[in-house]
Amino acid sequence: MAFLRHGFAVPAIVVLMSGSAHAALTADQVWQSWKDGAGLVGLDIKAATEANSGGTLTLNDVTVAPDDIDEPLKISSLTLVENGDGSVTITPGDAIGLKVGDDKAGGTANVEHDALVITAREGENGGIVYDYEANRLSVVYDFVSEGYSFDDTKPAEPNKDNGSVTVEGLKGSYSDTPGTNRVFSLALEAAKLGYAINSDYPGLETSSKAVTDSDDAKLNFEFTLPSTIALADIDTASELKAALEQGLALKLSSSNGESRGTSSEKSMFFSFDMDLTAGPAIAEVLFNKDLFSLTSSGADGMKINVNSEGLPAPVQISLDSAEVKVLSPVMSGETAADYGIVMKLDQLTLNDESWALFDPTAALKREPIDLAVDIDGKAKIDWLAMAIADEQGQEPVIPQPESLNLNQIVLKLAGAALNATGALTFDNSMGMPAPLGEVNIDLTGAEQLIAGLIAIGAISESDAMGARMMMGMFMVAGSEEDSLTSKIEFKEGFSIFANGQQIQ
Repeated sequence: MAFLRHGFAVPAIVVLMSGSAHAALTADQVWQSWKDGAGLVGLDIKAATEANSGGTLTLNDVTVAPDDIDEPLKISSLTLVENGDGSVTITPGDAIGLKVGDDKAGGTANVEHDALVITAREGENGGIVYDYEANRLSVVYDFVSEGYSFDDTKPAEPNKDNGSVTVEGLKGSYSDTPGTNRVFSLALEAAKLGYAINSDYPGLETSSKAVTDSDDAKLNFEFTLPSTIALADIDTASELKAALEQGLALKLSSSNGESRGTSSEKSMFFSFDMDLTAGPAIAEVLFNKDLFSLTSSGADGMKINVNSEGLPAPVQISLDSAEVKVLSPVMSGETAADYGIVMKLDQLTLNDESWALFDPTAALKREPIDLAVDIDGKAKIDWLAMAIADEQGQEPVIPQPESLNLNQIVLKLAGAALNATGALTFDNSMGMPAPLGEVNIDLTGAEQLIAGLIAIGAISESDAMGARMMMGMFMVAGSEEDSLTSKIEFKEGFSIFANGQQIQ
């Protein structure tokens, strides 16, 4: 957590939108609220000069930084104008940026904007809501770092990293609601979101660049911070646990439309050019004292094309859809809580030229690849207790699973298909979880796949013999040609049976 004190650029923007409101805001009240809120993230905000005339407050040479850092974020000016409806319009100057380090190791990050305007108004519980919009907003960075030289007679040329993050057609709102738990909320919409990234490492003879953009980007973010805690002071697992118990929480959701991108890399090892397109995608994250949840999915596919002098032909990869879900307790206590993992790749396809790179004679079936994993259950898990034990050199806290449901496990690859389902419960009375239940497995096309792998030289005949012996131990012939099935039973005392025969 120590990085929070030095990676202060994002918290600095939060400070500029913090504080409590009155029935009719004044420019001075907004400015004071920023200064009062700075302590929440360990920052100091000040202006070289302040001038208030006729309801207009002009701030020049505004700086934002932790007290112990000499390189602050600088804003050339801020103009706060009181409106007749009780709101305050805030217009930043053109120069907003950060400079760190020196010519050998350091650089700049600057905010460039076209018609950025922020309006502060009264929110819930005496909080402040900020509405904002801009035709265009960019963060442009340019950094250098010490390079590498493998020749002691030549000085190392510096590494260079530069690029930008740009949003067009920006609008949204930000709110700061005070209370026992202070809630910071951000809503953002952009007609287009783009990235441009460039790197040059002369000592490694490597350079790369990437450009991507997405349509209709949306973001909703909510962060809850106990009023008694400064975010920058959370440095250990114990402090994070205390903050979570008092209400620290994070909630995030995002979505975007179609995305496009190109990238290239030049190096002594492998140079390539790549382009990709992807359909709309969504993502959600939730983190609090009870659970961590992550969901990400793209339903309309993705296509990737790769060209390289090191490849005899272009590589083309396509995917119809993808999905990832993760659910876990954070501090479950004495009551088991839900956990689960879902991972799905639907119709992952390679072009014939890609297959031919490792299978020129088409010994393997060139079918789309499918993967589906869907498992869930209940368990007692305390990730914070585990982290605290590790920090303090204590005995690790062992998670205690109570159940595991294999709802679906599917893998289809080169003509072979694996399907597995099952359900287990666990006896934790012996110190280690002892599974009880059964798993059912069906496998088709295994022999055909093994023969193909031998033909392309991926495995040897002796490797294949070992694989066949292993399958023979755990599986029996199915009703169809080149099919196997297995019923794995887990019984008391860590006993394991495969198709009625005890193997442990």
